[in-house]
Amino acid sequence: MDLLLAFVAGLAAGIGVAAPLGPIGVLLINEGIARGFRAGAPSAIAVAVVDLSYCTAALAIGALAQPVIAGWGAWPQAIGGAVLILLAAVGLHRTGRQGAAAPATPAGPGAGRFVLFLGLTALNPATLIYFAALAVGLTVLNSPLAAVAFVVGVGLASGGWQLALVALGASLRGRTTPRTQRLTALVGNLIVATLGAIMLIGAGLSLR
Repeated sequence: MDLLLAFVAGLAAGIGVAAPLGPIGVLLINEGIARGFRAGAPSAIAVAVVDLSYCTAALAIGALAQPVIAGWGAWPQAIGGAVLILLAAVGLHRTGRQGAAAPATPAGPGAGRFVLFLGLTALNPATLIYFAALAVGLTVLNSPLAAVAFVVGVGLASGGWQLALVALGASLRGRTTPRTQRLTALVGNLIVATLGAIMLIGAGLSLR
């Protein structure tokens, strides 16, 4: 019974960290639109791998995680914001250069997209802090097997959600004209750039 509760708690925790539609979620939807589900899936899996890794690390080091990450200050946020703005700028440039007959398609093989999304997601230390807080506060995690069940639940929930975002984008791929796809890419990249700017501004205020 404790294992089942731990697994269900992991599912809830995985949805809790994945469901808010932030810059990574927007990028995953764009991956589906631009590349299709099969080619966009590695990006979704990369995000889930980071969530799973941070969950495992949080359970392993427990309460030690929060002061360690807090010691990094605002620099991870600043780096993440800068990377998002750069990625959006490249996307906007590529979208502007596309002809009327072709949608904007991000360059790079599946392995490259996996590494890119792995790095972008890993730059968000709030995920580790989130899981560290859960590791301290959940009484159901009272044994190694319960911890494993919790981690499995997190991985399944996060992976399922990220793949669903790519699938959502892919479902729009065949139902939109090239012009609509370029417009979607434009809006998506602008959202990513805005979120990156917000991260940079917040980091700048914190570093003062």
